[in-house]
Amino acid sequence: MSMKLNWNRRVIVILSLLLVLLYGQNVFAGNAPKSTSKPLADAHEIKSLSGEDYSDLAFLKPLLAGKTVVSLGENFHRVAEYASIKTKMIKYLHEELGFDVIAFESGLGDAEFINKQADQMTATKMMQYSVLPVWHSKETLELFNYIKKSRKTAKPLELAGFDNQFTSPLLTYGVSDFISTQDKEYGKTFQQFDLQAITDFYEIMNKYGLASENKEYTQGMEQVIQRNVPEYEKYIQYIKERRKQLAAAYPKDPTIVDVVLKSLEDRVHFLQDGLITNVQESYEARDRAMAEHVEWLMKVRYPGKKVILWAHNDHLAKNTSDIRVLEDGKWGNSFKSMGELLHQKLKDKMYVVGFFMNRGKTISITTMKPFSVGPMPKGSLEQTIMQSGYKNTFVDLSGHTKAKAANSWMFKPIYAAEDGMTSEVIVPMSMRFVPKEQFDALMVIDRISTPTPAY
Repeated sequence: MSMKLNWNRRVIVILSLLLVLLYGQNVFAGNAPKSTSKPLADAHEIKSLSGEDYSDLAFLKPLLAGKTVVSLGENFHRVAEYASIKTKMIKYLHEELGFDVIAFESGLGDAEFINKQADQMTATKMMQYSVLPVWHSKETLELFNYIKKSRKTAKPLELAGFDNQFTSPLLTYGVSDFISTQDKEYGKTFQQFDLQAITDFYEIMNKYGLASENKEYTQGMEQVIQRNVPEYEKYIQYIKERRKQLAAAYPKDPTIVDVVLKSLEDRVHFLQDGLITNVQESYEARDRAMAEHVEWLMKVRYPGKKVILWAHNDHLAKNTSDIRVLEDGKWGNSFKSMGELLHQKLKDKMYVVGFFMNRGKTISITTMKPFSVGPMPKGSLEQTIMQSGYKNTFVDLSGHTKAKAANSWMFKPIYAAEDGMTSEVIVPMSMRFVPKEQFDALMVIDRISTPTPAY
């Protein structure tokens, strides 16, 4: 299957893997430099990327006082060390700081139905059916093992999702069972319809690429929308008309009807967004939906609980509209992200951590071909932070209000590496931003590696 570089990267994370998921196949076939310059302001050494010794994270406690949302980013999805350190941080936030919800850049409904069946599923199955394939690794599995164990305590760590993308067939089966409580045949019909609709959508995507201006793409996508959106709207209306009866079938689950309705509405919007031919606009449509989902999770599903968000840096940074990105050899503005929308409302209640790497090896987003990373060049964000002399460096930016000799780099534009909106690999110096405007903290890992397949 050919890959097209104009695809929206974080939407195509699952394009080449969708049919594999539907048919149940396996989706996975040094020392840091010593500092020679001035000390790095507020740099903390993370001595271990995994384990239960949280002493090297204790500095976070005063920094996160009063925060209700902590965002943990990544400048590339397939990095073993990111999953390991984020898992360690999540466990610390849960056990020591009272954060009780971990929400992924994956389907809202998928995670909800996993939560309902978690006690009957292995940690591997929970991960496989609730988050996108880019995180199906042994490193991430450690978090799901922890979630499973926490469910046996008085203080469980709740799993959530905030994306509107198709994540796994489990949601299809969950909605089918939900409808079947009132009409078994109609529930069975939904199952067949939904899987076929999603398959049809991705067949067009895989053939032409997202945001394609090809006439055949537009015609094919229009046919998919015309054939399937009216059917989804019928199911939505059916549920709204029988809301009380359906809710009565789940007396211990007061939000189940809303979850199903949101999931079906996501299907409608997801299909319709397939006609957006501008990559930036496509991102913004998806991120608006994700921001709305996070707000719903905080206000309705988990009111009063503190939430951790796991996603790409580009979805979490606080002022992404001001980030400059290199795409197809040209510099332009990034898009207005979920993080920017949430920051406008939550202000200092959020704490956003951007994750970056210096060097190593990993694999591309969809083709999974190996490639090498760095070392990052002199003057880059990564090289600047590596002057700490630590292998793994966490730098707090939130406490700095004025530029001084040791922190001046936080207040001026600097280049960093990431995969951008269309690339499948990490590209050094491919984005430019003012660190203080985008993140409350930065984490740089010297050496990264390919995630270990979980199954």
